[in-house]
Amino acid sequence: LLVERPGGPAVRPYQPEGIWEEATFGNKRYEQSSGEDLYRRSLYTFWRRIIAPPMFFDSATRQTCSVKPPLTNTPLHALTTLNDITYVEAARALAQRAMLAGASPRERIVTAFRLATARTPSGADIDVLQGRLNILQAHYAGDRDEALRLLAVGVSPRDENLDPVEHAAYAGLCLLILNLDETLTK
Repeated sequence: LLVERPGGPAVRPYQPEGIWEEATFGNKRYEQSSGEDLYRRSLYTFWRRIIAPPMFFDSATRQTCSVKPPLTNTPLHALTTLNDITYVEAARALAQRAMLAGASPRERIVTAFRLATARTPSGADIDVLQGRLNILQAHYAGDRDEALRLLAVGVSPRDENLDPVEHAAYAGLCLLILNLDETLTK
């Protein structure tokens, strides 16, 4: 989904509803961008001095000078990367790309993993991911409505030709891949 075009004005990607209102005592309202502006590099994301975009972990407060920002590794990171609209939508798009690139589950897993981590998964990686894929497929096969709700996250269109149960299972798997420490920090 990432738009590669360089330059341009600041953009306002997805943020939790009401976050600016709470931080500014109701004086400022966040106006989310639309279209390709939702998918610009974080370099172009608009910041208010008192509230950083929540997806930027470990960012300095910007209210005082900070030579080196503190580094943390908390469950809040996983809570965000597993539930934030940006990540869920990206996982859905990555799943769609992997499904269209490979015919077998193994090919799809390898494609998704390579796109996220820039390396080929080991046999052990594939086994773990295949096991999780099987669990997700069984789960979404039993609850098609939940699969459709997952696939409806975000505003980018999805390929309606893909089976929603299978697409949701791969989206869940891609969400797991995007949440790997290896993906987030390297």
